[in-house]
Amino acid sequence: MRLRTISAALITAFGLGLGVTAEGAQLRRFALLIGNNEGGPQTQSLRYAEADATKLQSVLQELGGYHKADIVTLLGADVREVRLAMDALEGKLRRAKSPATTSLLVYYSGHAKMGDLRLGQSRWAMTEIKQRLKDSAADIKIGIIDACESGAITRTKGGRRGPSFLFDSDDRETARGLILISSSSQDEASQESDEIGGSFFTHYLTSGLRGDADDSKDRRVTLGEVYEYTYHRTVAVTASTRSGTQHPTYSYDLHGQGDIVLTDLSKGRTGLYFDAPLQGRFLVFDLGREHIAAEINKSEGHARRIALPPGQYAIKKRMQDHLRMVRFELLDQQMYAVNDNAMQRVAFEDDYAKGPSLRAEFRRAPQRWSFEAQGAFQLFLSSSARETLFPSLALFGASARVGPMLGGAHLQFDLLFGGRQGVRLDLGQLDVQQNFFESQFAMALMWRFGLGPVVLGLGPRLGALYMQRTFPGDEVLGQQTQDMLSFSPSLAFDAQTFLGASKSVTIGLSARSGVLLYNVDDNRTLAYVEAGLFVGYRP
Repeated sequence: MRLRTISAALITAFGLGLGVTAEGAQLRRFALLIGNNEGGPQTQSLRYAEADATKLQSVLQELGGYHKADIVTLLGADVREVRLAMDALEGKLRRAKSPATTSLLVYYSGHAKMGDLRLGQSRWAMTEIKQRLKDSAADIKIGIIDACESGAITRTKGGRRGPSFLFDSDDRETARGLILISSSSQDEASQESDEIGGSFFTHYLTSGLRGDADDSKDRRVTLGEVYEYTYHRTVAVTASTRSGTQHPTYSYDLHGQGDIVLTDLSKGRTGLYFDAPLQGRFLVFDLGREHIAAEINKSEGHARRIALPPGQYAIKKRMQDHLRMVRFELLDQQMYAVNDNAMQRVAFEDDYAKGPSLRAEFRRAPQRWSFEAQGAFQLFLSSSARETLFPSLALFGASARVGPMLGGAHLQFDLLFGGRQGVRLDLGQLDVQQNFFESQFAMALMWRFGLGPVVLGLGPRLGALYMQRTFPGDEVLGQQTQDMLSFSPSLAFDAQTFLGASKSVTIGLSARSGVLLYNVDDNRTLAYVEAGLFVGYRP
């Protein structure tokens, strides 16, 4: 038999639980995620246990290949509700077994003491959890307990603490069995942190799954990678805490071998990009979901990608005598390039990324403004309209944008001017020269999403157009001025990209298709198009 040193049994379990089997067989994944901040008498309320369960749910849905309908998340539930949910999930799992290979992941974050999980006023013995997992019809059963003294669930067979273990196997059958992971040994406290807004163990678990544990740089995270990552980070950080060092533990009862993929980072096309020269510890705060989304310990020399959902974020990097911080919007399918130069220097006492204080700061903060200089060419589609009414012309002006707001849309204001002199006006019997002037003020709601390095925008636009013409060379008409004010609805589109690493200067293309409501001589609807370029600045 061949000796392997990267937690082969652990890899096997999550490979089947969250990835695909080596033979490419159909795989169905189920999860029960439980979070409860309350532990009943003689316990203090936790702040982040329920938030931790929600964070893991997001990772499993985005990157782990779990269907939303196959994840049950219970927050603040008692034991009776948990048992009912587990029974219902087990029934669903049994119906899915043929022909699929199945996995069941049970995760708990909350209080535990003396071998029991404490869900509010109720108790759930760890021995019962373990037995329920053993009895499950799933091919692979995985239990993860993030609670004080949670090592009690791993101590009866093969339980040990450490970053990895040896496993001898040349058996190429699909893996079957049970694996248990705890956040601490049976006599240790599991700790949570206000700075990271969660427990240390789950924080590093989810950060690793989002990409920081991808040591192989193959855009896939194995359980071997994430367990070693979580173990070392948890031990290192808790070594200096008042409660003392916290050691995650594991036990397993497996046979066979499967694939090793835990999360597939290629499923997440939205996220952060850390270029190779960057180094340091970065905390990423998800402003909209109000939690720390990831922690990245970046070493120099290798680029790294972290998968995240679209939303509003802040990044904090701790320096020796100050902080570096930046707040930004992450658009769909956009990889935001983290740049030290774009981060603001902030004193430690002015740190706005401290859990609840950051949420309050974000709610008070104004929407972000950007400004643009733009030029566009306007063309009416009707040739008769161009010859007798509105000649083609260039427009120049400025725009201001603020957002996101109104369901994620950006509100945009445009002010444009343009004109032409000496334009021939052919009215049959009357052939004269005219000077033509146009101004327009418009408002648009633009929804934006990323496509690689390009940000696309699309939305409705309503403009007020003022048009004026004079006839300076005609003796009869020279003293007259003709003008019109009308409204024009249109559909606006733009595409922009950033210039340089600061993410402050943009350049892009714009296009609009609209109609002008003309009612001077008769009631007509005249279609036109506009296309142009713009250069923008975001303070």
